[in-house]
Amino acid sequence: MTDATLPRGSRTKQAVYIWLMSLAANEGSCTYCAVRPSTTLDHEQPVAGNGADVWWNFLPACKPCNDWKRGRSTMEWLIDQKLHRQHPRDGFDTRKMPLRMFAGFETRIERVRREIADPDRRDWFRHHFGEARYKNKDDIWRHLEACRKTLARYPHLPWTSPSVDPSESGVCTRRICCGWRHPDSRTVSGVIIGRSEYAAISQAAFESDMSIGDLTATLLLRHLRERHNGMLSNSHTASNTNPSIPPQRS
Repeated sequence: MTDATLPRGSRTKQAVYIWLMSLAANEGSCTYCAVRPSTTLDHEQPVAGNGADVWWNFLPACKPCNDWKRGRSTMEWLIDQKLHRQHPRDGFDTRKMPLRMFAGFETRIERVRREIADPDRRDWFRHHFGEARYKNKDDIWRHLEACRKTLARYPHLPWTSPSVDPSESGVCTRRICCGWRHPDSRTVSGVIIGRSEYAAISQAAFESDMSIGDLTATLLLRHLRERHNGMLSNSHTASNTNPSIPPQRS
């Protein structure tokens, strides 16, 4: 069911990529406490309060924080906390948030909200995990672990990498992960180097914010350009040093 047709106040089964793009936000930590891993999709505006059961109303949260928030919106929870600090005996909340949790609460929520709303990020998760399926929560955790391992392979967030074919919207064409989809792309294999050289290339790729493959391709292209320029320079030098042949007299 699409966002436009899902009635507010009702729930639907979320796609795997929605789970992953939400739980992976905030570096996998709960939006509220920022300490425990996020394991639930909390509705910023509760479904019971006519909130939408769609991705733009999700915030990744640990179960203890989700249970503590109960049927309140994030702002209602924050207001209750402020009142609870001023009037701890009046029952505005069950307990006081730790200062590390209370400080920057609104800023943290806004930052995670922007992260989840990033269209490039959302498309990357949809392209890479849109076909994944699940029957239970254990399947979700397996997909999440596979997603974390995939992201750990890249020196930077793959959805920030340039697209090799911006006109293609049905599949991922980010250079760092799916650049091979470009019709002119070719794979160079059979490169054998020592362990120390590989470690040096890995470090250089990390410092350059590139994948090892991108760095290797950059170095190869640089070599070809230098070789081409050297050949042109040698050709030009040779033409200038050739002795001129005097015209033949009749």
